[in-house]
Amino acid sequence: MKKRFIFIIFLFTTLASVAQDTKFTMSAPSIVSLGEQFSLTLTLNAKGRDAKLPELSNFEILMGPSVSSSTSIQIINGKTSRNVNYSYTYILRAKKEGTYTISPATIRADGDIIQSNTVTIKVIQGKQQSQSPGQSNQQSQQDTDAQSGSRDNLFIQFETNKRNVYKGESLLATFKLYSRVGLSLVDQTLPSFEGFWTQNIEIPNADQTRTREAVDGVIYNVYTLQKKILIPQQTGKLSIDPAEMVVDVQKRVRSQNVFNDFFGSYQNVRTKINSDPISITVKQLPAAPGSFSGAVGNFQLSSSIDKTEIKANEAITIKATISGNGNLKHITPLAFDLPPDFEVYDPQTSYSHQVTDNGISGSTTFDQVIIPRFAGDFTIPPVDFVYFDPNSKSYKTLRTKQFDIHVEKGTESQSSTVMSSLSKENVKYIGQDIRYIKQNNNELKEKGSFLFGSLPFYGSYALAFVLFIAFVLMQKKRARENANIALTRNKKARKIARKHLKAASVCVKHDNKKEFYDSLQRAFWGYLCDKLSIPTSELNRDNARTILLKSNVNEETISEFISLIDNCEMARFAPSMADHPIGEQYIQAEKLIGKFEKQIRKKA
Repeated sequence: MKKRFIFIIFLFTTLASVAQDTKFTMSAPSIVSLGEQFSLTLTLNAKGRDAKLPELSNFEILMGPSVSSSTSIQIINGKTSRNVNYSYTYILRAKKEGTYTISPATIRADGDIIQSNTVTIKVIQGKQQSQSPGQSNQQSQQDTDAQSGSRDNLFIQFETNKRNVYKGESLLATFKLYSRVGLSLVDQTLPSFEGFWTQNIEIPNADQTRTREAVDGVIYNVYTLQKKILIPQQTGKLSIDPAEMVVDVQKRVRSQNVFNDFFGSYQNVRTKINSDPISITVKQLPAAPGSFSGAVGNFQLSSSIDKTEIKANEAITIKATISGNGNLKHITPLAFDLPPDFEVYDPQTSYSHQVTDNGISGSTTFDQVIIPRFAGDFTIPPVDFVYFDPNSKSYKTLRTKQFDIHVEKGTESQSSTVMSSLSKENVKYIGQDIRYIKQNNNELKEKGSFLFGSLPFYGSYALAFVLFIAFVLMQKKRARENANIALTRNKKARKIARKHLKAASVCVKHDNKKEFYDSLQRAFWGYLCDKLSIPTSELNRDNARTILLKSNVNEETISEFISLIDNCEMARFAPSMADHPIGEQYIQAEKLIGKFEKQIRKKA
């Protein structure tokens, strides 16, 4: 009975650790153009049924729902968590311009009817494209625009939330990439921000920060690449130099094969793009009070003392904390007016800051240690902290508390050990100020004993000569192998393919389908180029089939390869039509590489 009770408790504990709150969310682009097809997705982290959309009188439902699911189980520190997600995807198209709020959708899960969130979609007319005599001319123009880095398809820019600031006032600079084409980053050069103190803001990766924005009636995918807080350190006109990016733009290559043209064939075009320079006007601060030390922002001040009644030669700590939003890292310690009989140590500064789009917020704390050397009653008067508030364009003054300290006479032993400390600096290198005499016993050698002319001396020369000859022979062998480029590529083909497959396996763990299929294609096309010594420019689906047949690869293996490549193309450029689990695709890819290796090697 006791064992059964323990089992029941364990079962309920396990189920509780696996259970999760049911969440039903609806997502769609925030902005679309009139006539554009877009996805509206309902996501449920449990099994449900009877999913129902609200009234969509302003939209036309073209397709859906397309249902997909994913499951993951994690065990961390003995705790099990299970995540299940079901997605219901609809393809919509707006009927007219305007801003529309889609009411919550409903679904039945766990016996209850659950509502999703609402989404707001802005529908714009969009920029009218100029008509061209034929589709091929239009495509050619788009390719030319992409290749030349046309602003109609791709551009970058720095944005600042302010262009006119005071010296020491913070402003936000955002680096954005606007794109209507597929691309990958090659290199980027950011400006030096000369004249500014900078602080980076942590942001997720570009895919997680992707939004959609309309610029002159054209909708772009917008990636926030970097955010910085800038604090000008000098006045006048400060210029932020242009940023530069080098990207590979996917350019579509048209072919005569209808099947190939349906899935699309692409090649990368190296493109360089630049942002426009930005000019910031930095104004000098108004005439400041004498106690102003450069703090700009909006602050609060608190002060405290740890003891007010002590004995002579005991330490007291005065703490002053300045909190708020502004140039907190540039604030200097407060200068307390201390009695001359106090021994004063340099203040210790600690920071607790958070950098967000609103600036640098948090606190700066100064700990001042003082030691009274004589008995008596002492007063530490208040200290003013003056800062400039850019919102009110005026100086404001905060004040610390007044501290009254009663010091009693210390003990006789304390008084006898008081020493004057001018530098107030602790010993930093203990054991290094005095170098002690070493007392180790040193080994002595017999007079007249030398290595030169001995047997080990000549033996080392012979060994060096033999190693030199071996090294020369190995280098000649390596040079002969490297001269045969085809042989070298053939030997390394499987190794390089395994490297790409390893990258694909990482994508399987993170369910990153796009990177998975990219890695899979690179693995197979690269393998065939290296193994069969085929130039990359000549390798396509038809050529691959012909060359593999000549290389003694059987028809079944070739068909399996063509099917896998088609799945990759479909997943990359028509994601909604690809429903193959990437885990199964990965296992199939590993087996296929092994078949290639055996059959091609058999012929060789």
